[in-house]
Amino acid sequence: MLHLWRFVHLFFAFSFVGSLVVAEWNGRAARATDDWRQRAMLWGIVRLSSRVAGVGALVLVGIFGNLLASAAGYAMAGVWLRWVNIVWVAGVALMAFVALPAANRLAALSAAAAANGSSEGYDRALRRWRIANLLLSLFYLAMLGLMVFRPTP
Repeated sequence: MLHLWRFVHLFFAFSFVGSLVVAEWNGRAARATDDWRQRAMLWGIVRLSSRVAGVGALVLVGIFGNLLASAAGYAMAGVWLRWVNIVWVAGVALMAFVALPAANRLAALSAAAAANGSSEGYDRALRRWRIANLLLSLFYLAMLGLMVFRPTP
């Protein structure tokens, strides 16, 4: 079972990191264009990838990571695993309550502006999304460090 948990854990970890890359590059493309229809399409991609491959994969990477740690003999009450779970819960909260709502707002505002509506609040939502995406990238690096530099069970 250890190999199965490791495979599934790494699969969802790569999926989450992939969603960050998709979000970053589509966000850059959306910021580079002045065409609101293009922005609406690009932010829609960010929203979809953040929701499915982002939040979903992040939740599953933690669940399967805990299954892997348990199967590998790590104590669930150990200090290392406690820190891993604290960082993971913080990442899930950041993704679910900051990054995803900001991506939803950017997609909605861009679609409204493409239909000759108002884009008021776009810059504020963009700043919020960019900060959240930067923090999620730092979160990923912290999680990678915790996965690589772990104590022996």
